[in-house]
Amino acid sequence: MSASLLSQAEVRRQFVSAATDKFAANVPDFAALRRLVDERGGVFLNDHAAIRSADPRVTALIVRVAALMGMYPDRRYSFPAKKLESFDLQVPGEDASQFKLFISEVDLPAFPDAVAELIRADADTSWAAADHGPLIALIEQGEAAGGLTAAEAEALIQAALNGLLTRPGPPIMREVLEQVAAVSGEAASALALGADFNHVTIDVLSAGYDGIESMASDMQARGFRMLPAIQGAPGTKLRQTATMAATMPTPVLESDGSTGLAQTEKQFVEIIQRSTAVDEQGRPMRSSDGTQLIYKHFLAANAEKIFDAASTRAGLS
Repeated sequence: MSASLLSQAEVRRQFVSAATDKFAANVPDFAALRRLVDERGGVFLNDHAAIRSADPRVTALIVRVAALMGMYPDRRYSFPAKKLESFDLQVPGEDASQFKLFISEVDLPAFPDAVAELIRADADTSWAAADHGPLIALIEQGEAAGGLTAAEAEALIQAALNGLLTRPGPPIMREVLEQVAAVSGEAASALALGADFNHVTIDVLSAGYDGIESMASDMQARGFRMLPAIQGAPGTKLRQTATMAATMPTPVLESDGSTGLAQTEKQFVEIIQRSTAVDEQGRPMRSSDGTQLIYKHFLAANAEKIFDAASTRAGLS
């Protein structure tokens, strides 16, 4: 008898749990926020995570992995000033509490040709350094079978977290990081980090707060460095803010072939408050059973300001 397949929801749950643990191990602010929510007796609901990618091949694999977890491309968002083009991966349906992924791709045509070539060359180096064969085999097996067994799901999650959602291979060249940062600090942060979670976002109301102002104020009082403003006016369908990414020493290749350190900003924590979805006339939207719908998508105007939380500018030292 063949092993039974896990539901997409169960694969997604296991992925979110493992990815959240990985993020917490690397981002002290996230671990501290989890302790804060636990102390309040709130629920630590991971609304979404964000990834910035400079390699379309990596993005394509992320989309295929997400499909095995029941998440599919939904809406697109454009950020010309940041040199990023984005889309979200969502679970179909009306449930706004389902985990989401927000994928931002470095917009290569928006860069000067010489800088775009440097980005492509860096992506090729990282791609060649990673063995994605086992992950691709697991994806193909899941696609062919219509799902994953427990063992396959565990192997796929580990391969995705440790091989795909990372920066494999040698460090980025300082010259490349500098030239990219001169055009887009957000793209520079993407290259420095790789396709790991750039940020993870916690739901304000589930955390036990009555609104985003009170949670942001509590975080500031406990020493979190926050963005200067909350995005989204009071009473609107989506409100967000975030911590500022810590400046971290990142290995880089110097022109003489030695390894040095550059100061970069890569990962941060976001908090989000979702409210009633409204139609084009501003009327509350309801589901087929008459309950009010909660807004499940994203707003480009909000996201553009959130991007500022992790932006590595030129003049690295």
